Amino acid sequence: MMITGGSGSGKTAFALKLAEKFDHAGIWLVSRWPDKDAEQIAESVYPWKIIETHPILPEIIDTINVNSNPFVTNSRVLVVDNIAVWLYHEAKLIAQREQDDDRMHRLMAERADTLIESITAYQGTILVITNEMNGYWDEVDIHKILFHHWLPIVNARLTAKCSQLFLLTSGVAVELTSRQVRLGGN
Repeated sequence: MMITGGSGSGKTAFALKLAEKFDHAGIWLVSRWPDKDAEQIAESVYPWKIIETHPILPEIIDTINVNSNPFVTNSRVLVVDNIAVWLYHEAKLIAQREQDDDRMHRLMAERADTLIESITAYQGTILVITNEMNGYWDEVDIHKILFHHWLPIVNARLTAKCSQLFLLTSGVAVELTSRQVRLGGN
């Protein structure tokens, strides 16, 4: 499942409530924007194991998947919060290391592929939180340009593989998968 929406729309609180319906405990993988404090993560009475993830989010998902009991996959719940934050950090790291535009995009593509593969390979219930891209503006920082280019691509690729997509606006969730309209031959 994927949960998307704008900043402050209630994505995390919704995902945590939704996850509570699947099991009695779960793992909450948290990445934060650079200016956010630890106290700003959503509250929950659910007994979460909270793991700070960036920059190795895909590798952590793979490790959890490999090291978990395969006989309880139906009761495993993993909340990935937030792939947009992870992607922003990846773009920043790549832009700091590389000067060549083509090389930066290749590295972003590789990291995006790694993340998508780890999410789709996960055995159990996985709720992926992301942000909607609300415009490109006139960015001049190369890491922000990379981020604005790649977030919609990653979101679209994950959406195509998700069983359900929820959009949150002002704390109200709408399930979009059942309401989708396909244009053309797809």
